Amino acid sequence: MKIGLLAYHAACNFGAFLQLLSTVEYIKKQGDEPMVINWIPKDFSKDYEKRSLLKVRDLYVRMRKQYYPMTELCETDKQVAKVIEKERIEAVIIGSDAVIQHHPLRERIHFPCKRIIYIGHPTSDRMYPNSFWGAFNRYLDHPVPIAVISGSSQDSMYYFIKGRTKSRMKQSILEFRYVSVRDDWAQKMVAYLTDGEMIPEVTPDPVFAFNHNASHLVPFKEDIIKKFNIPENYILLSFKGEKSVNQAWINEFQELANKNGLVCVKLPYADASAFGDIQYTAGDTISPLEWYALIKYSKGYVGNNMHPIVTSIANGVPFYCFDNYGIPKIDGQWTNGESSKIYHILSTADLLKYRVFISGQDYSPTSAPAVMDAILSFDAVKEKAFAARYYQSYLNMMIQVLNQLKK
Repeated sequence: MKIGLLAYHAACNFGAFLQLLSTVEYIKKQGDEPMVINWIPKDFSKDYEKRSLLKVRDLYVRMRKQYYPMTELCETDKQVAKVIEKERIEAVIIGSDAVIQHHPLRERIHFPCKRIIYIGHPTSDRMYPNSFWGAFNRYLDHPVPIAVISGSSQDSMYYFIKGRTKSRMKQSILEFRYVSVRDDWAQKMVAYLTDGEMIPEVTPDPVFAFNHNASHLVPFKEDIIKKFNIPENYILLSFKGEKSVNQAWINEFQELANKNGLVCVKLPYADASAFGDIQYTAGDTISPLEWYALIKYSKGYVGNNMHPIVTSIANGVPFYCFDNYGIPKIDGQWTNGESSKIYHILSTADLLKYRVFISGQDYSPTSAPAVMDAILSFDAVKEKAFAARYYQSYLNMMIQVLNQLKK
């Protein structure tokens, strides 16, 4: 079966690249033919050109050409439909990633701010309807079956979606052959939009299965150590700006690491350098596979973002997360970031003690000694047991997906 894949394949993002590559390799192993649908809306492209470096975009273009079987460029839902017909694609898998987003007007109004009032204008990939919601099927004489895997809503304030938009979104969801989500927040969103007719299962991000699906693509440890000129025993630090910790915190943590026979390495983001003056650095522009390998072979990860945590868990690596996701206030009440996709994963794994929510009320960073103690005394047994359970959950999801698409 020829299966089209729709995801954030054009994003300059480590996690987005790896989760799609994991799906590509899984489908190949099942004897089916994956084909990444090269859907890149114009406003998405323009947005990325504004906020990412040319050398980073060029790197990801090369990576996509090397690792993805890909269609010609599509910029609209109608062009996606034409490509599906031209390539004789028989079914489509959407996800994983933040593919079920919609941000209602109430959410996009910011007040007060420098302009007194500001209304955000998300790119079309983040607003219903679009190809992530199956909008291409209305242009096909013979609509194809669609599955959504481990979809996320990126903290969409779904409870403000009302009226005709809500009704249309309900119809779109119920037309899918299969739907699963990545976290509790997205599950609540789907349940709300469908008036309880669908409560999708929460399923793993495909990066949890990367070692099983694409281990042959991961660089060897000795090659990583040599390329980045780093000692063998290292801990990765990766912070977005100074909101999580300051330089004094980093200095204290590095001293503690050195006392324990470790060095600290700064791990970059896909399109930006990480914060801080750190002993060693992995540079500013690295490939997603190098990024994955750096975490896989490390003695620990400390920092922001979800996919470093996913990669750590999948590889039995200790971590401490400064969670930068989640809605800090709902109905005027402070939260602990329960809408965060990291919160869901760590809550399910019973590993929340290795997390602090940086947008919470009166946030204060966990002390450097406490974080170091957490890394050195990390519950590896619990982490590995959870990774095994989540991999089995991933397999169950993919079996259901292929069965539904081949009905």
